[in-house]
Parts: sequence; structure tokens; C-alpha cells
Amino acid sequence: MSKRKYGVDEPLSREKPSEDDLRCTRVLVDVMKGLDLYESDERGIKRQEVLAELNEIIQEWAYEVAIECGFAEELAREQGARIYAFGSYRLGVHGPTSDIDTLCVVPKHVTIEHFFQNLVPKLKALDVVKELSAVEDAYVPVAKFCYDTVDIDLIFSRLSLSVIPDEWDPHDNKNLKNLDPKSQKSLNGCRDTDAILKLVPSVDEFRTTLRFIKRWAKKRAVYSNKFGFLGGISWAILTAKICQLFPNQTASRILVWFFMFFDRWKWPSPIKLTDIVQLPNLNLEVWDPQIKTAHKQLAPIITPAYPAMNSTYNINKSTLKVLKSEFKRGRDLTEKLLNPKNTDEEIAKIWHKLMEPSDFFLQCKHYLQVIITAPDEDSLQGWLGTVESKMRFLVMRLQPPFTHHVTVYPYPYHKKHPKADFKESFFLGLEFEEGKKDIYLADAVEFFQSKLSRHPTRTKEMGLDIKHIRAKMLPEFVFHDERRPPKWKSAADRKKKKRKKRGRDDTTANGVAKMEEPKGTNGEAKKEGENPDAKKEGEKKRKVEMTTEESPLKKQRLETKEDEKK
Repeated sequence: MSKRKYGVDEPLSREKPSEDDLRCTRVLVDVMKGLDLYESDERGIKRQEVLAELNEIIQEWAYEVAIECGFAEELAREQGARIYAFGSYRLGVHGPTSDIDTLCVVPKHVTIEHFFQNLVPKLKALDVVKELSAVEDAYVPVAKFCYDTVDIDLIFSRLSLSVIPDEWDPHDNKNLKNLDPKSQKSLNGCRDTDAILKLVPSVDEFRTTLRFIKRWAKKRAVYSNKFGFLGGISWAILTAKICQLFPNQTASRILVWFFMFFDRWKWPSPIKLTDIVQLPNLNLEVWDPQIKTAHKQLAPIITPAYPAMNSTYNINKSTLKVLKSEFKRGRDLTEKLLNPKNTDEEIAKIWHKLMEPSDFFLQCKHYLQVIITAPDEDSLQGWLGTVESKMRFLVMRLQPPFTHHVTVYPYPYHKKHPKADFKESFFLGLEFEEGKKDIYLADAVEFFQSKLSRHPTRTKEMGLDIKHIRAKMLPEFVFHDERRPPKWKSAADRKKKKRKKRGRDDTTANGVAKMEEPKGTNGEAKKEGENPDAKKEGEKKRKVEMTTEESPLKKQRLETKEDEKK
């Protein structure tokens, strides 16, 4: 039993797990195995082989750059470029289809231009590399690609050294000296991952818990730093925090406490795993609650490695509202696990219920659809990555002080159009303030489109269209089950209705059909015993099936057409 203090706070409980807790955890693991959340040994070996091959490619690329920069061949071979895995793979919570976050560390003569202009084309030329996209102007520049069935996110860090020695340690703070801001942020991805593993009481329980949390957050559509929710590092820190507070518990009870704790948490109080360190000799920017900008941060979750940073800088009021509702839902469900009379089947149902997909496309009456098109798959992947990296600007512009009387809810995934090649869409849910009629979205949309129209990687063949649609007009491919919004009709049904209406208008225009005037309208006195509901239905019907005589506007259009024919 652990008696050590982990992190900045004393444990809330050192209680050991009960038999029921152990049973709930066994069922939890069985459920996750049934969902294929664990990787096979063969797949694990494949990942290691891919990383080894990628390392060889990067070594060869770094050697070519060194020769180009005038290094002697022997020294060029020894300059010491290397790669490090971090994120979910390094934490040990990756699944069969997870990507590998990979850091490329290079000496000072290798620049970010070499990375994107030399290494990226070199990778793209390989037969084993598919779906490569490079986002140079992202918060952390990244190249994304699939290498022989393994997805890779490759980032870049340029050191201040001419040659990287064998004993170089990424966790040594002095190695942060003289780094540019983006290289420092890239390097800290690796440093934070290892720091988290050192700050949890039981790595095994942490991994089991985080594996579930990642699946839950993705299914509930709250896993994305780019869209204002939480990214992988933030979910890992929240999970590690509960592990610190309940150091002797098993994964199932940690999950119960996870939802209970964060449902009650008073944001914007920060979540920290360790004390924040200041190193005057390095003088790097460190998150400080006393700084003015820190007070504007709605839900700060602080990274553990120096320099401490807020990992939730993109969060906004609407996404925080969604997160709070998901913590509440999780608490309501996991509290049922505390009943010792639960059977294994009942426990499994609760775990499955927690991971049910989000009802995002049933929750709003209005949506913005951001449609991305490209001439081929490679172009689509690159353009899709660029648009995704900028979506936060559209979300920001749809909120005060730019746009008023609307709450925006991002959906952090893109949807492929099944009947169109090289076409995908992002969606934002919109909630308009009741009673407000004049709500303008055009400025936000135009700002976003203008920002991307000037993007250096965009070509004329890359399309970006944004449209406002009502829930009843959502495309069928966004839904994951048979449920639909009220009055929703499929595209085929809408086309059928339009054709039917067009045919009816044609017959009416030719004088073939005329609707009988409903009784009790046009100022006629209401007859005794007349049903008022029938009168309303008549008025409604009259609006829908107006004849040419009753509609001056329709009549004018028809007469104009007749004049043109003459």
C-alpha cells in the first residue's frame, strides 16, 4: 500500500480496493478488450519496426542536410539527429489504430525549412507512405502521414548544438537553453509524457483508467484541443490527478472518483500534478496565476514539466459547458457502480452506456457546415489538416465580442461524404438566444474564409464552402443510428417533395387545379359550431397550397414568363 505523497496535494483516501472494486475493474478490462482497445503483440512489433525505419530515414535526411551545409562526411554522420515517441504510445495507452506522436530532434544547422521542404517530400516519395499532410503554421508544426499502416504525427525540435552527443537527455532542463518557442513546445511534449508517468502511484492503474477515459472522451466528442475541448495531454493530467488523490485504488473506483471530482470542481481553479518551478537562469515563460492573462483562462490544466504551461488555452465558455455536462452525466452513471448487488452484466452495461456516442446532431436546431473539397486524396488530406488547424478562429469569431446572441458548439471530427470523392465536412452546432431575430454570422464566416483564402498551401482546386443549415436538413451520413431530428427528411425525400410541388405549381398555372376556399376565412363570420382548430388547419393549408389568383407574387412571375415566351 502506497504511503508516499504524489503531487501537490495530500491523498483524499488511502483506502484499499474492495472485492467489488476489483470485480468492477475486471469487467472494465473485459469490456475494453471486447471493444478492441488493446493492441496485439504482432501490431506492437509492427510499430517498433516502423519507428526503426523512420529513424533510419531521418538519419539519412539529416546527413544530407549536413553535407549541404558544408560538414565533412565523418562529422555529418555523427551529428546525432534522433526521434522520440511520446503521447499515448509512450504512456502505454494506445490502441490498434492509434497514431504515434513522434518528435524529431536535430542540431542547429537543420532548420524547419529543411524539415518541410526536404524531409516531407522525401517521405511523400516512399511507396509505404500514404495520406501525408503538412501543417507548417500550426501552434506546433506537424507532418501527419500513414507509414506502412501505422499513423505518425511527426513534430520538429531544433537544438542549439552543432552535434547532439550520445549522452544528451531531453529531460535535462539546461537543454532548453536558446531554443526557439516552437522547438521548446515540441520538446516539452516528450518531457511532459515522462513526467506524468513518474508522478502517478501505480502506472498500471493509471494506464487502465486513461485508456477508458480516452475512449469515453472520443465517443462523447470532447477530445480535441484544436476545437476548444481537451487534448490527450490534458486528459492524461486529469486522470493522473485522481490517481494521486486515491493512490491505492483500482481503475474502476478511480473512474468513479474521476467523474465525481470534476463534476464538483470549481473552475477556473487550476489542476496541477506538481509544484510550478521557476528557473531564472533559463528565463522561459511559465504559467503564473498572478499574470493578467491567466485570469481569462476558463479551465487551466497545467503541464508538469518545466516550463509549466496551460494545456487548455483554446477552451471557451461553450466547450466548458459541454465538458461540465459530460462530467455530470459520467457521475450519474458511475455512481450506479457503487451498488454491491450489481451483476457482472449490469456492470458491463454501465461501462458501455458511458461510452455511447454523442447525440451532437440531435441537440441543436441550427448548424454550420464547413465543406472541404480537393482534386485528389493527397490534396484533400493536406487541405483538411490546414482547415482543421484554423477552425478555432471560426469558433472564436462566432462568440463575443465578435458575434452576439449565439452559442457555438464544435464537433471535433470531420465527416466524409459517402457519395462524393475527396469531400469532407466539419460541423458546428448553433444555439440562438431566444427572442433575438437579428443575428449575423456573415462577419465570422467571411473572416474565416478570408484567412484561408490567403493560405500559401491552398490551390484553386481546393474548395471551402460554409453554409447554415437547420437540423431537419442535416445530411443522412452524420447520424450513427436510426434517430433523427424533428421533421427531418432525407435528401431523396426532399427532392421528391420538390418535384411534386413543381408539378402542382405547373397544373395550377395552367388552370387545371384550383383549391376550394376554406370556410370561415377572408373576413367571413365564424359559423356556429365551427371548429377553431379546423380553421387554423385551413389557414395553414392555404399558405402551402396557394393558387395563382391568391398569390400576386406567383402570378406576376408566371405572367412575366408568359410575356417572355410571346
